[in-house]
Amino acid sequence: MRIAPSNMTNRREFLKRTVSTGIAAAIFRPVAGASEAAGVNALPGHAGIARTVLGPLDASKLGFTLTHEHIADGPDVLNRWPKSWGGRAEFVAKSIDKLKVVRAAGVSTIVDLTTYDVGRDIRFLEEVSRKSGLNMVACTGQRFFPPKSRDVSMPSRTITGLAELFIKEIEQGIDGTTIKAGVIKIGIITKDLTALEEIGLRASARAGKATGVPIRTHTAAAHRAGESHAVILEDEGVNPARVSFDHSDDSGDMDYFLGLVRRGYSLGMDHVHRGISPDFKPSFERRAECIKLLVDAGFADKIFLSTDSEFGGSLLPEETKEWRETIDPPDGMLFNTRKLIPYLKQIGVSDHNIHTITVENPRYFFSLS
Repeated sequence: MRIAPSNMTNRREFLKRTVSTGIAAAIFRPVAGASEAAGVNALPGHAGIARTVLGPLDASKLGFTLTHEHIADGPDVLNRWPKSWGGRAEFVAKSIDKLKVVRAAGVSTIVDLTTYDVGRDIRFLEEVSRKSGLNMVACTGQRFFPPKSRDVSMPSRTITGLAELFIKEIEQGIDGTTIKAGVIKIGIITKDLTALEEIGLRASARAGKATGVPIRTHTAAAHRAGESHAVILEDEGVNPARVSFDHSDDSGDMDYFLGLVRRGYSLGMDHVHRGISPDFKPSFERRAECIKLLVDAGFADKIFLSTDSEFGGSLLPEETKEWRETIDPPDGMLFNTRKLIPYLKQIGVSDHNIHTITVENPRYFFSLS
């Protein structure tokens, strides 16, 4: 990742000086947000069961959760994995070793949002979860901008057909296994949905309502895309408390953020590390500042933190990495604990609010009561 030599220097030096933060072990109730005060689709008052790749789990045991990551992209990565490195068995072993480091740093759960059309490998995800000790939540859904190298046919191009696929993966299992999805992911690249993207979003809404599973969307936040997504979701009668618009920090527009959280939606802040580079706007500081402003406005209960890392690709040698893998944070999935959270604390976000964002919000969002 290229860092500009001018005003990026202080930012880089700060991040280097920042040390890893501990993660609180005590469980707090969520901070009462302005959304609750207004009576807008508040989260449930108790947590139920979360669906992980190892089976049902009391949602209170999810702990510190990264809510938007990509672990199970095994098939695509293995095509570029050097044969001299030992094939799939060695790839799995290296993955487990690296994930154990993440677990030792205090992360308890990773939510994998890799859909079937971009390399989801559910058996790989189950194996590395079991052997690393990390809880993992797998997704169903559809991303509407798959890599050009991957030719995957959609199983249906109707709302009913796609909804049936999503429901099957939630209620019966994924790819011939009994491993069930615990979240729906829809990847939409532009502000204005194509006809096919609208079919996918409506299918996710119907599947979510039928099963109680929450929805997360890839959102072009810089173009206020969450607003157009919300129109369709609300037309389908979806409870906004069951939806997160991810990559939201690609916008630095507080008017946009407040408009969505006041309607009951959550915001995934998972590209904060990109702001370190001059190639991406807003800056790291502005992205972090927006998180603090939302907390100050009473919406700590509407924020998620993650890193949107391409985990499998991070294990590859530099010469075989694709562009998407080169922009992952330098600390990978530990960027938030090592860099972002200490910075948020420095600018005035309390331990209690950090705990709400990283532990309590996932606990309620991924709970199937």
